[in-house]
Amino acid sequence: MLVPDPAALDYVASPLGRTRETMEILRRTLGLDPAGYRMDGRFVELTFGSWEGLTWREVRGREAALAAARERDKWNFVPPGGESYAMLLHRLLPAARELSRPTVLVSHGGVARALLAGLCGVPVHEAPRVDIWQGRILVFEHGRHCWT
Repeated sequence: MLVPDPAALDYVASPLGRTRETMEILRRTLGLDPAGYRMDGRFVELTFGSWEGLTWREVRGREAALAAARERDKWNFVPPGGESYAMLLHRLLPAARELSRPTVLVSHGGVARALLAGLCGVPVHEAPRVDIWQGRILVFEHGRHCWT
């Protein structure tokens, strides 16, 4: 994989605080203007609705049947007031297709999992279970992916 000139890349972040902070640290480290990126709200994390802010232990304790249903089909399960991975991918694909040049995207684990399925053909029953590690770079290129 050829590493392009950082100044020639497009830079996009989810508008959430931690992604913007990460993007600004990254750009500053590369010697670029920390604020020289754009935000796209379509790249925000998977929404868990009424489960937002709860631990999985709390979810399982409060709504055991729903938690079990999610475990059986993470791709299609919709938490109360939230969205499924399938819905997330529907939100993401138009945004991903609009990226017209090599891009650094700072986003979230659910977004990465959905894009693995939508762009690289990772089976939908496997994608929600892929470990996404902070501090690692996931590269999407020509329908393939790799970790750096």
